[in-house]
Amino acid sequence: MKDINKKTSSIRVLIFVLVAGLLVLLCDAAELGLISSSVEENVRQLVTDGNIPSLHACVVSGNEISWVRGFGDQTGSDTVFLIGSIQKVFTAISILELYERGSIDLDDNVNDYLPFTISHPDFPDSTITIRMLLSHHSGLTTTLHTEFCFDWEGGYTPEYRTYVRGYYPSVIGITLGEYLAKCLPSNGSLYRRSNWEFEPGTRFGYSNIGYKILNYILELRSNLTISEFMQKNIFGPLRMNSTGFNASDFTGHNAIPYTRTYQNSTNKELPIWNGRYMMRSTVRDLGNLLIAMINKGQFDGHQLLQQDSIVTMFKNTCPNGLVKESPKDLWSVGYGLGLEVETHGILGHGGSTIGFTAEMHFNPTTKLGYVRLSNVNAILDYTSTERQEINAVTKEIQTLVMTDVGMLPANDAINPILVVLTSISCAAIIFSVWRRRRK
Repeated sequence: MKDINKKTSSIRVLIFVLVAGLLVLLCDAAELGLISSSVEENVRQLVTDGNIPSLHACVVSGNEISWVRGFGDQTGSDTVFLIGSIQKVFTAISILELYERGSIDLDDNVNDYLPFTISHPDFPDSTITIRMLLSHHSGLTTTLHTEFCFDWEGGYTPEYRTYVRGYYPSVIGITLGEYLAKCLPSNGSLYRRSNWEFEPGTRFGYSNIGYKILNYILELRSNLTISEFMQKNIFGPLRMNSTGFNASDFTGHNAIPYTRTYQNSTNKELPIWNGRYMMRSTVRDLGNLLIAMINKGQFDGHQLLQQDSIVTMFKNTCPNGLVKESPKDLWSVGYGLGLEVETHGILGHGGSTIGFTAEMHFNPTTKLGYVRLSNVNAILDYTSTERQEINAVTKEIQTLVMTDVGMLPANDAINPILVVLTSISCAAIIFSVWRRRRK
């Protein structure tokens, strides 16, 4: 009888331990979205060792921003950074808002909305639709040879001309419509056949100029500037009070841009500059956008987009993928409408412009998100050693933070879900054996 009691007691202790362990795991799961002090210190050290002047990051969890930090020289949470191509997300949202109002149709020919005609010179009968522009399937090239001079106020000064490739006085100060009319119609003064690549609609090809066309259509159909439209329909409703296009609106809060020079890998300070279509923001403001994205368009009672539009925006338009999934790292495997479709169920977008790089990622299933903004680049030289050095630091920070909050898996960690399931299974087996022995 004593032996039976001892066994019973031992089994109860084991069950208690397993249940306690399960509760600990569940508590840990509830901490998703929080950053450990050790990871925060590691990020601080990486910013210092990587010679990043200022870097800001935030984490979103559910309906709130759970962590915001600034590292380096400018640490104030209201520090404003240029966000580069993350702006494409805002353009896509704006176009979808026009679609919901019936002002446009995603599968309409873009020429229905333009005061000039564009077509691929080798495929003149192939229609280019708004959806193709949103998903980068238009056949337009990645960048135009004049692109890094148009709308780059600082690019006209000697400080920038040293670094920016291509200087074209004929595009300085002209409107977006005038610029597009010079570059895209076959009779335009800046037209080149090389502006076009593959047949429209046949495959993916990232295109900055495609989104310039979308910005122009947005202004034509709304009778508002891009700044006015987004302030009314996105920035205001999402309480993005430190987001806009004009640097003078954020005097005293603009992050100072730097370029990493090629000679000795030092950072050279550049002037703060404006662009009529160059958006700037803070990590906290972008965090508010992610809250809406991971909550089916909802932000504090405001419906940014209808749920059907959100689903359309998230859907991968590259069914065969772009790269194979890595077991740990974050990679783009396709593109939705204004969003990269990434590994591990994540969506997001990166950004790169003079003096700045940026990224934001979110998982609509786990409702977790990450934003990072920093103020040094290598002036769009995508092959330079200096750019690779900068990217290596920000990539390591990305992996550290996103792994810590549970957005990316850790190679050296046991999967908590498997541990929970194993614990429950073991407890059930032990309980079953114990009951049989009692009988």
